[in-house]
Amino acid sequence: MTEHDSTDSVAARAAERVPPRATLAAVSRAASTCRACELWKAATQTVFGEGSTKAQVMLVGEQPGDQEDRMGRPFVGPAGRLLDQA
Repeated sequence: MTEHDSTDSVAARAAERVPPRATLAAVSRAASTCRACELWKAATQTVFGEGSTKAQVMLVGEQPGDQEDRMGRPFVGPAGRLLDQA
């Protein structure tokens, strides 16, 4: 993201990549190729959600940390350990 990009413009560019009424698989594919901001440049891979698609609760974290990036899985670093203790 450059100093000229607003959060709204980045979100709009990201949203353009996802088709209307997209499946979870389509959203995952869109996320893996997203270049709407510059966060992808330092990442080694996309960290997408995992778990049951029928779950009644969904946890949304901030950007993946270095451990999540290396493993390609959400909540495996400090935030995940904190969740495990809860």
